[in-house]
Amino acid sequence: MTLNDFRSLLICNEPDFSYNGQVYSICSPDGKYYVTASDSPGDVDLVFASVDDLLDHWIIQGKPLREILPYIQIQA
Repeated sequence: MTLNDFRSLLICNEPDFSYNGQVYSICSPDGKYYVTASDSPGDVDLVFASVDDLLDHWIIQGKPLREILPYIQIQA
């Protein structure tokens, strides 16, 4: 997925996606981005203030989301 595709997706969707066999979820009910991950179910949801904050600071399997974006699979 490209960066522009991801930004467009977040405008009107709250996607679930998979990466390396794990499922991740993003929701944004109040203009902030809340995330959950199947590989850390006991963790409190993380909250990010912007899309760039989400892309640069959500670390998934040791890498920022921005770095793995081309490899994620959006869940239907």
